[in-house]
Amino acid sequence: MSSPLDRLIHMQSEAKNKATESKLRFPVRIFVGNATCENAAGAVHVYNELVKIKEEQKLDELYIGRTGCSGRCDKEPIVQVMMDNRIPTKYFEMTPEKIRKVVEEHVINHHVITEWAL
Repeated sequence: MSSPLDRLIHMQSEAKNKATESKLRFPVRIFVGNATCENAAGAVHVYNELVKIKEEQKLDELYIGRTGCSGRCDKEPIVQVMMDNRIPTKYFEMTPEKIRKVVEEHVINHHVITEWAL
């Protein structure tokens, strides 16, 4: 018989695995910083623009998520682009206008925008 703590640990592990599996089924994943300071720097607008772009362009292969502090307050908002079989890229000082270009150049055309990459 397992203890309540053992059951809780098992439930936590299952929840983490399920969350990870649901994200990994998308070949393209974009995470927008969601710490308080990033939101103050405009991350909410960047996130909302991504949602709009996904709907407009019918990018069903794209997962949009939020992430915690990246530790680079001077470079916020930060967005990380992860694509299957490619090195993840973090972009700094994102705006709604810049994120449109990131989707077009990086996600669709597979060209990293080096001048905005950390």
